[in-house]
Amino acid sequence: MNYAYLSDWADEMHDFYASIEDCHLVEDRFAISHKGKKNLFVVLSSADSFPYIGNDTLLPDTSKAMMYMLKNTQIVGISLDAKDRILYLDILFKDIYQQSINYVMILELMPPQANVILCQKRDNKLMIVDSVRKYSYAENPQRQVLPGLVYSPPKTAFLPSREKPEKPYPDGSNNCNDYFKNRYEQVLKQQGINQRRQSQTAQLNREIKKLQKKLKLQQADLAEAEKADYWRDCAEALKPNLQIIEPGQQTFVTINYYDPAMSEISIPLLPDKKPMQNLQYYIKKYQKAKKGHAIILENIHRTQLEIAQTEELINRIAAGEELDLNLKTGASASQIIQKASIIDKLLSLKINDDWQIVIGRKAKENDFITTQLGRPHDWWFHCRIYHGAHVLLRCFTKKNPSPDLINHCCNLAAWYSQAKHSGNVPVDYTQIRYVRKPRKAAPGYVIYTNHHSVYATPKDLRELRELLGL
Repeated sequence: MNYAYLSDWADEMHDFYASIEDCHLVEDRFAISHKGKKNLFVVLSSADSFPYIGNDTLLPDTSKAMMYMLKNTQIVGISLDAKDRILYLDILFKDIYQQSINYVMILELMPPQANVILCQKRDNKLMIVDSVRKYSYAENPQRQVLPGLVYSPPKTAFLPSREKPEKPYPDGSNNCNDYFKNRYEQVLKQQGINQRRQSQTAQLNREIKKLQKKLKLQQADLAEAEKADYWRDCAEALKPNLQIIEPGQQTFVTINYYDPAMSEISIPLLPDKKPMQNLQYYIKKYQKAKKGHAIILENIHRTQLEIAQTEELINRIAAGEELDLNLKTGASASQIIQKASIIDKLLSLKINDDWQIVIGRKAKENDFITTQLGRPHDWWFHCRIYHGAHVLLRCFTKKNPSPDLINHCCNLAAWYSQAKHSGNVPVDYTQIRYVRKPRKAAPGYVIYTNHHSVYATPKDLRELRELLGL
């Protein structure tokens, strides 16, 4: 990020004061949650790095919670380094005896290796307590960033620009914080989507190359299988002539008994094999070709279909469709196609760019959306006591759902259950991270913890669509 913009942002935040509730690493952002105030986000993208204050209510990932010692501390000052793109957040903690502990959170905003480092002031030195990225001399020969060491700033040839940027900012914002926020939402976020699309397209193209190679081999097998009559003729011609074939002979010319004109046939022989072994060789090739011809044709048709379906997925991505396939490294084309096919058949409703509701109407669909489609931060709904559908509320931005959205999902879970004609239906909901499928359990059977229970009024998807105007 331009040094002058960071300077403007630091000037805007000169009187910023907030109590820290917790710190989390959420995808490419370090989030500092504040009590009763907007959150402070530090963008750590490899493309750009900058801070901004936003009102996003991100759903924290407990597995990536960091810097626990900052709970109930206060941010009391923000300043910018005079020589480089480094921001200092002064943080104060007072214990029950009103004794102060001074922390400094250092935001090194130099992509591609931007970092957030927490230090404690001791004897006029900054001692590293924790950091988002830790590295030793093996990773960085210039310095170490490890807990317990004295912090030393990075050595760069950067020369800060002292020229003040003109207002409004390039996106039309009147303050730097809005400019940073809009840059993340409209530029970096879109770049991340484009990168995911490029990654998906590259993986699908690799699978097409594998399928095309597989198709060539199948077509070569088909060409061999189509010689079944020739292999039969060779075998039949060898049978009465086994006694006259000499050892080491490479070719044997005799009469083709299957040809009405009784023409001659030249039979290639395996010189290192006995005459009987040559006969068995041609019999085996004939039987294999005869039995395999239909199978090879079926395999070729299946491979051609997989190529066409994979190309269709690439065209859908190129057309701007967001295919959230969550592709794993090593996934085959058939697995990718199968997953895309199941997703297309699911009953779903996209609320907006942040939320999508997916409903499983069969046991296998329930199993798929809960164990494969759902991610840890998504929300899961199911009717308690009665058999019913698994309703998945997919969260694309790790936000907390509103009470109304939770209520809608509970109503859907009640409708798509055996209690759809009842008045008050008990529904449980929790995050996917707390839903587990026991080993060897039947499709659709799961157990869950950390859930909430409500009584819902059954409503189908059509009613919800009309209610939301979608």
